[in-house]
Amino acid sequence: MLLCTVIFLFSSQAGAESSKISNDLIIRKLGHFSEYMALGFFSFCYLTNIFMEKDKMRDFKKTVIFSFLFSVLYASSDEFHQTFVVGRDGNIVDVLIDSSGALVGILLSSIVYLLIIKK
Repeated sequence: MLLCTVIFLFSSQAGAESSKISNDLIIRKLGHFSEYMALGFFSFCYLTNIFMEKDKMRDFKKTVIFSFLFSVLYASSDEFHQTFVVGRDGNIVDVLIDSSGALVGILLSSIVYLLIIKK
């Protein structure tokens, strides 16, 4: 997935290089949130094509759960990856921000699916 590669590349930047992009804490956290909101949105879209058959609510719930688990695991692995990058560290708060963004993206994608595609 292209978005996973972009997230990985941002996480691979050294601390000093990353700070050049934005030194503002709020902007950085909004970046985390928005990256993972997009990841949640697109992972739900992708997994919908795999899991959803007809109008089964069970498959809908399964798609939501797997999308969220994927996003949280990716956020966790991303923060772990940052512990190996010079000037960066892993932060559980960032995982929570990332997970919140992913959940919002999944909810938005679910709304689009339920209101537009199933209409």
